[in-house]
Amino acid sequence: TVTETDWATADKTALRKKLMPEREFEDVRPDFNKTWSYFPAIRKPIIGAINGAAVGLGFVLQLYCDIRIASDQARFGTAFSQRGLIAEHGSAWLLPRLIGISNALDMLYSSRLVKADEALRMGLVSRVVPHDALMSTVREYAVHLATMVSPLSLRVIKKQVYNALVTDLSDAIETANDEMLLSFASNDFGEGVAHFMEKRAPKFTGS
Repeated sequence: TVTETDWATADKTALRKKLMPEREFEDVRPDFNKTWSYFPAIRKPIIGAINGAAVGLGFVLQLYCDIRIASDQARFGTAFSQRGLIAEHGSAWLLPRLIGISNALDMLYSSRLVKADEALRMGLVSRVVPHDALMSTVREYAVHLATMVSPLSLRVIKKQVYNALVTDLSDAIETANDEMLLSFASNDFGEGVAHFMEKRAPKFTGS
């Protein structure tokens, strides 16, 4: 445990390694191997189901989810400025990309609680549903992804989107061109065409 007086004299390098260790995902950008920024390195979609107060670190964690679906009882707040702290774990980079600079600074400056309907208007969440319907809605969406779309497509699209946040348009286009050629040769592309023509449920393998 680090006491209040230790913060000023502690070895900052050792403290960072202890409190904020690096991750060890392979074949991902260093950006996505940090303590809390590893969600983009996970190859499957991550759906956040927010049913209450997402504040402080809880607020940061839900930012890194691929998709956020909120209960109408959900609340969102940064809390940092009211504690004499700063925007932690990359939230100053990610939050403006989700909701715009002015909305991001409003939340970070004021630390005020944002209700679910305002979070939806900002683009902080994708959908707001009645509290009692939250988990069934999230499960239904997850089942759709698991059964109706290609795991290969999901895996590549997720990597494309997150890498494109930190590359230029030219690189994004070249990556898309290369990945499209690979997808044409995949089993999932063959199955995607076949199940559409045969009007049946797909049987994707992710290969």
